[in-house]
This record gives sequence, C-alpha cells and structure tokens, in this order.
Amino acid sequence: MRVIAGELRGRTLHAPAGERTRPIMDRQKETLFNILMAEFPCAGVLDIFAGSGGLGIEALSRGAEAATFIESGRHALPVLERNLAALGLRERASVLALPAERFDPTRLTHAVHLAFLDPPFPLVLAHPGRMAELLARLLPALDEGGVLVLRVPVNADLAACTPVDCRPFRTIASGESVFHLFAAARALSGGPGSG
Repeated sequence: MRVIAGELRGRTLHAPAGERTRPIMDRQKETLFNILMAEFPCAGVLDIFAGSGGLGIEALSRGAEAATFIESGRHALPVLERNLAALGLRERASVLALPAERFDPTRLTHAVHLAFLDPPFPLVLAHPGRMAELLARLLPALDEGGVLVLRVPVNADLAACTPVDCRPFRTIASGESVFHLFAAARALSGGPGSG
C-alpha cells in the first residue's frame, strides 16, 4: 500500500498482519479520491475503523489540515501510529483508541468536511443496524457541504445499513467493495440527486 497523491505521494504504508483488517487497495483508493477531488483541500477529516490509516493519511497528503483516526484493534493501532510517525503527520493527526460506537463527534477539536467509515466487512454483514446508528450520529457532525464515505462489501444490505430516508447521492463499486457517498445531514433535503 502507498500514498497515491499529494505531498506524500509514493510513500509506503504498513498494514496490520493477518486478516483482522481489510486495507483499501491502491486502485480502490485512487478511484475514490479521484471522485473526491473537489473536496480538497479541506479543513478536517475523520477516519473511523481506521486500520492502517490509509484513507485519512491520503486526505492529509492531499491537503486536509487535520485528521482524527478512530481505531480500537490492538493489531491495527501500533501500525496506525507507526504510519503517522513515519510520515511526519503526528502534529496534524490525533488517534482515539476506542470503539467506533463510543466515539462522540461533538468532542472533536476540528471541523470535519470528509468522514470515512470503513468497518470490518463481517461486522457490516452481521450487524448492519450498528452502521445505521453510526451514520445517524456522524452525518450531523459534518460541516455544511461535507461528505461521508461508507465502504461496505458488495453483498451488504444498504437499506439496513443506513438511517430511514437516508440514501447516498453517489455509489461507486470497486472490486469486492462498494463506496456509498452521503451528504451532510443539514444538506440532505436539498442535496445532490442520486448518481
């Protein structure tokens, strides 16, 4: 894995050993960020179920001012910290070692224009309602015009993973993953149409 673009372009990212995490592949990340290009630079980023930190680090490389990473896995946390330190990002990044369900977005110290929600696929398939609860808490925390990206397996039940009347304005299939893009809650009623 590597950083695709920006000030850290080409730098290597370490990934946790084993199959507990499912790092986003370079091609998938490039596809996603090519679509998100209009969102950079941005004030702040949130990377939940961060794993190695690939999504948040890519955003920092492309000009995000600050990023908060949420991760509780004991195998992933040291790798995330190592990546941030090796890339000189500690001053612009904070790591909260807690489960996503315990994260309180009202306590963030920076604005959030982009949020990445990249849960373990078995969790999505077994407990889609937990994803819906997270989305319901996270969308109102985004800046106006902000975007939340939810990554799920292709066989996930999107309706079960999202709050009632909350639908993505864009969906991107990439390999065994699907990225669903949601507008900030304040803009949902007049947000972009489905694409």
